[in-house]
Formats: sequence, structure tokens, C-alpha cells
Amino acid sequence: MIGPQITSDELYGVSAHAGFPNPALDDSLDSLDLNRLLIKHTAGTYFMRVTGNDWQDAGIFDNDIIVIDRVIDARPSDLIVWWEGESFVLSLPARLPEKTAQWGVVTYTIHKHRID
Repeated sequence: MIGPQITSDELYGVSAHAGFPNPALDDSLDSLDLNRLLIKHTAGTYFMRVTGNDWQDAGIFDNDIIVIDRVIDARPSDLIVWWEGESFVLSLPARLPEKTAQWGVVTYTIHKHRID
């Protein structure tokens, strides 16, 4: 008499899947939260829309949105925002005019790729 047969799935505790898995059923994946991803200091983070193409060499184009953190200190390679007259200006820290304080540091750029 032959006893019950044991499949390799039962023996090793694994299963084989065919086709593309459904990510909605994967409990190990965290949801993508843009607030957690883009904002380190909630009370000191602002969003601004850029006008003009002066920074296109840095990958920032007209109508892009920049994320600005007012809490962190700028590094020499950071892009900073400062106030000039009646508008905000982007520049590198080394190009900040004397006796002018930085308003914040650009941490992310949101760029739309598809034109409607």
C-alpha cells in the first residue's frame, strides 16, 4: 500500500506561480506616499512653481514645481531660494548677494513629462 503523496510545495513550504503576480495582494509592499518621500520637515517645507527656463541646464524647466526645505542648511552644490524685491530667486549659495539670507533649499523638482 502506498501512502499519501507529498508534493514538492508541501515539502519545502514554497509555491510556484505562473504569470505576473498581483501587486495588490503583496502585503510586503509599502504604499507610495509622496509626503513621506518628499517632505522631511513638515512645518518647514513649501512648494513653488518655477517660471522661466534659466535653470534648464540643472533639469528645472518652466512650470516645474520645486520642493523647498527651510529647515536645512545649504551645501555649496545646493540650489537655494532667496527673496529679491517682490519675487523669489533661485541661485547657488556662492552667488547669493551679500547681506541676503537664503529663504530655503531646493530638495526636489517635480517635472511633468507629458504635454496635454
